[in-house]
Amino acid sequence: MRTLLDMVKEYQTLLERKDELATLTKENTAAIEAAKLEITQQMIDDDCPRISTGGYTFTLQSKTAYSKRSEAEMAETGADFFGTLREEGLGDIIVETVNARTLQSTMSAYVEEHGELSEALEAVIKTYDYNDVARRKETRRK
Repeated sequence: MRTLLDMVKEYQTLLERKDELATLTKENTAAIEAAKLEITQQMIDDDCPRISTGGYTFTLQSKTAYSKRSEAEMAETGADFFGTLREEGLGDIIVETVNARTLQSTMSAYVEEHGELSEALEAVIKTYDYNDVARRKETRRK
């Protein structure tokens, strides 16, 4: 029969493995991007827009990426990102979101200050209690 200490040690091992996998995934993603850049450049240099190997075809593609300008850049010109999207008839792509962690901390602070959620908040916020296990690095005391 496993003891509580055995269970905690297995849990610790799983958490460490999760961190290792996250690091490996990050490194692998970076290696994939580097390989893709190298391959695209070589395809351009060799004037070879398509190559097949291992049952897969790799095709050189020209793409355009779009991203929001920084707040600093837009402030220089007085541009309003959301306003411009709406003016251009693109307001339907704007989505209001609330980060789950932000919601959690905000609601915790609200309840601490007010004692409970208001009736209006109760109508839109689901509350549930659960048990969790916290993990902290031990510090040696002198």
